Amino acid sequence: MGKKINNVHTTFQFCDGGSCRKAKSEIAIREARAYLRNKGLWDTTHTIKTRCNGRCEDAPTWIVQPGNFWYKNLTPQKAISILTSHLENGLPEEEYLLYKEGWPELATDNEKTIAPVTFKDKIDPELGEALVARSFASDQHLYPLFQYLFQEPKPIAVQLYEEAITEIKTPHLVDYSDDYEIQISGKELQLRLAIAGIPKDISDEIADRKVSVAQVIWLKKRTIFTKGIRLRNKKGKRLITIWIKEEDTTTWEHILTIYLGMSPNHISISEEV
Repeated sequence: MGKKINNVHTTFQFCDGGSCRKAKSEIAIREARAYLRNKGLWDTTHTIKTRCNGRCEDAPTWIVQPGNFWYKNLTPQKAISILTSHLENGLPEEEYLLYKEGWPELATDNEKTIAPVTFKDKIDPELGEALVARSFASDQHLYPLFQYLFQEPKPIAVQLYEEAITEIKTPHLVDYSDDYEIQISGKELQLRLAIAGIPKDISDEIADRKVSVAQVIWLKKRTIFTKGIRLRNKKGKRLITIWIKEEDTTTWEHILTIYLGMSPNHISISEEV
């Protein structure tokens, strides 16, 4: 029988992503759930393992709702104190908070600075002189990117492996219902790429089309297609290059702002060392 969620007034979101598991998050989660059972609070609370909460540097982390309270560096002892404070006193446990609504900054000593994406001026073996930016190869980035590029016609073209360039003129189906692979299918293109993390015992066929390296490229020479996204597998084999026409500023700005997180007016360029 499912939980009567209309009785639930507090939800605990336990991170059990990779960094939190390494920091022994499961031990704190077990203690928390045992506490809720033994105190008769199970039916009025809900607990969720969330995978990554996005704060690996403060692992293990919890989020408590309502109130949007974030906790850091959880231990079994801290877990019980947090549960008691919220469920018996109706207050957060201030000492262990990472963040709460209204705070201008996070209460952390472990903030990591993420280096901005930068284009490097280099001589590319395939393309000659070009600006090349190492970009994002995870499915969280590639799936929405493929949706944007292929579901509605854009002035783009694709180049598979060593084949010729083919312009995309019609909408394509972007299907990511498989555990690992995305499928793009339509009049001009039939493509399968693995974009999720794959297990070590996966077939060689799928491993060969696993995207491991993504690059945004910007040619210095003027041609019809001067900008693009190149995807390679772990062995360096080019899986696909998606080309953007020189005059298509809308798609290019989407790549810069949404995919790379870069302002079109402040593009970072450096010389390759």
